[in-house]
Amino acid sequence: MQKIKGKQEKLQKILSKHFLKFSLVPIFVVEVALVVLYFSINSYISSKNTELLLAEAKLYSKTVLENEANIISDKLSTISRINTQLQREHEKLFENPSVFGLPNGNPKFNIAPNGVFYKENKIGSSLYYSSKTKITEKEKQKAIFTEAMDISLKSVVDINPNIVASYFNSWDDMNRLYPFIDDVAKQYGEHIHMEDYNFYYLADNKHNPTKKSTWTSAYLDPAGNGWMLSSLVPIYNNGFLEGVTGLDISIDVFVKNVLDKKLPYNANLFMVDEKGMIIAMSEEIEHLLGLKELKEHLYTDAILKTVEKPEEFNLITNKSDSAKHFKNILENNIKEASFGLNGKDYLVYEQDVNETGWKLLVLIDKKNIFSSIEILQNLSNKIGYAAIAFLLLFYIIFFYLLLKRTNEFSDSITTPITKLSKQTSKIMDMNNEIKVLDTNIEEIDKLSNNFVNMIGVLNERTIKLYEAKEVAEESNKSKDEFLANISHELKTPLNSINIISSIMKKNSKENLDEKDVKNIEIINNCGKDLLLLVNDLLDLTEIDKGTLEVNNDKIILKDFFDKLYNKFSEQANAKSLNLSLNIDSTISVINTDNYRLNQIIDNLLSNSIKFTNKGNISLNVKDDSEYIRIFVKDDGIGISENQVATIFDRFKQVDGSTSRKYGGTGLGLSITKELVSLLKGKIFVNSEINIGTTFEIILPKDIEITQEKSKNVQSRKNVDEIIPAPKESVKKVEKVLILNNNPITFIIMIVELRKKYEVIQATNINEFLKINSSDNISKAILDTSTLKNDEIVSLKENVSNNFVMIYKDNLEEELEKKSILKIEKNEIKESISKI
Repeated sequence: MQKIKGKQEKLQKILSKHFLKFSLVPIFVVEVALVVLYFSINSYISSKNTELLLAEAKLYSKTVLENEANIISDKLSTISRINTQLQREHEKLFENPSVFGLPNGNPKFNIAPNGVFYKENKIGSSLYYSSKTKITEKEKQKAIFTEAMDISLKSVVDINPNIVASYFNSWDDMNRLYPFIDDVAKQYGEHIHMEDYNFYYLADNKHNPTKKSTWTSAYLDPAGNGWMLSSLVPIYNNGFLEGVTGLDISIDVFVKNVLDKKLPYNANLFMVDEKGMIIAMSEEIEHLLGLKELKEHLYTDAILKTVEKPEEFNLITNKSDSAKHFKNILENNIKEASFGLNGKDYLVYEQDVNETGWKLLVLIDKKNIFSSIEILQNLSNKIGYAAIAFLLLFYIIFFYLLLKRTNEFSDSITTPITKLSKQTSKIMDMNNEIKVLDTNIEEIDKLSNNFVNMIGVLNERTIKLYEAKEVAEESNKSKDEFLANISHELKTPLNSINIISSIMKKNSKENLDEKDVKNIEIINNCGKDLLLLVNDLLDLTEIDKGTLEVNNDKIILKDFFDKLYNKFSEQANAKSLNLSLNIDSTISVINTDNYRLNQIIDNLLSNSIKFTNKGNISLNVKDDSEYIRIFVKDDGIGISENQVATIFDRFKQVDGSTSRKYGGTGLGLSITKELVSLLKGKIFVNSEINIGTTFEIILPKDIEITQEKSKNVQSRKNVDEIIPAPKESVKKVEKVLILNNNPITFIIMIVELRKKYEVIQATNINEFLKINSSDNISKAILDTSTLKNDEIVSLKENVSNNFVMIYKDNLEEELEKKSILKIEKNEIKESISKI
């Protein structure tokens, strides 16, 4: 008896697993579900809290930003109003200078070595006149009466902490500035042309036609106070611009008093002008943008023109990754945005400063918003992990105790069954006597009795099966031998019939009428079909016996498929079908069995042409790494879905009507599949009724044959079809030429010579001589008794040293000397072995 193999387990283990499955597992699943539910609820609550906190943070941040923008706008507006008040006062001074007194007494002036006219007594504001300005009594009087400005210039600086300096610049390059500059001539240099500086020209009529207060962007102060912002007002006298009064706010002071505020979520403020230039920013923004705020400046030379912040401080023109996010906000006037930068997520809000048209932005790290939520969530997770650890410890102890109790319970059940198992293991030995077990378990006793009865029946049936198997194997062997023998017996006369009919249908002597030729063609076609059937039967026999040999030939794909295409294109044209061939340019050579691959493609193309009445047939060869894919596609009658599964079975066709209409035995596709498997490949089919069929073959590019090749493998070709060996063929076969002007005479010779040579046939003397002179012919055979006199003359003129002469009665002396072998016509059969 044969033992049924499979995954086997002891009954004790099965009982243990069953007990654990329906006791421990449900409890464990419930506990895991509770833990998952805990974490899910925790995650959900955390998510909702995060959303709520984010919404609250957004609203609160917008409110804070709006308030800060209003505060900054108010502070700047206050400075603008102060400056407007100074504007009115200074314009009245220029209208009537004599009305105003000198708050600091009479000033003292002097001329510095560099030609600068300046104020010596260090009271109130300093005064500077460019060395290029000619100092006349008029200029001196202006220097004196503008001393009246000192009270207001000093008061605005002392009262407002945001204002670091106040000044008046005249059209003729005079500067009056508070606080006093000790060495003003050195600080400004010998000449300042006021109209070159933004703190002057931005207030002129061209840039400020409204003549109201205006603001500069950040610039480097020539007076030595570092980077500044200035509020400017023009001072007109009867329509003439006498100069510009300005109030300075240093960037350092602006950052400290305005931007360096402690905001919720550690938010950071920064301000840009309408062109995107950063006016002021906090240290966090500096770090984020990779910039350093310009607050102070080391003055080594005089500032001779307006110096604004470098281009990298302009967020619109800055090309860095960090600046591009702010560029998008500024250019599109986006009030709220979020982005990721340097591994952090940020929120950004933007608010206009109404007084100046500048933009105030606040930047918030989302992590700071969610910090409280994260702390709470981490605490909840720790509680959950502690619960998991406790559950694991509980289950380890519980599992140990439960497993111990389960084993004790299962042992009480499995012990008697084990005894029965040992007894039933003797079933394999038919000579061993099996006895009924005597246990205290009724079910097992009954089972043992049934086993004994069953074994007796099985032994009887086993003997009968062995006898039937031997008979079947002997019958199958006899069948294979019969098919092989009868096929070989059929091939010899079929070869003769095909050779003779192939020659006769050419009607070289033109002694047959059209009806005779057609009848001979019918004989030839029937002979070919029968020969193909015989070859199929031989192949099936060898496949079944496992003796079909496979060669590893080097195949040039283009030559191989071009030959097949040329062969079947005539058949396709005869049915008005369009046959196409496409080969990937990436593949050129493969190593497989040339003959078997030819047989496979030949079968598929023959079927496509047979079952296609109109449309297209395509043969495509695709490259696929270590494989090639061959597709044979047609627009034929197709195969139904339920019949595709059996299409490769032997003697199977779509249905009986197909066989009656198209012919065939149903062996072609079966053999094709077997041959594809022998070549280490696979074949697939996809088909639809009345749409067409596609066969796909996947073959390795090198089958790496390891079996010993046969020295002489018969290549079952049609006798009238010569398929040349590949160019890379290892053994070169000699060519023999025969003047076959009498098929009856040469039929036996041709069949025998083809076993050793490549036989080429000519039908007349001219063709014979032409082939002999052009091809590498080792032997040329002809019957001189059938030649006419003029043919004998032509032969003498072109005689060579490779002729085998067949003669009757006698042979001419000249031809006899030139021949390498002479054969009497009635001794051809006996002399074939000499050739």
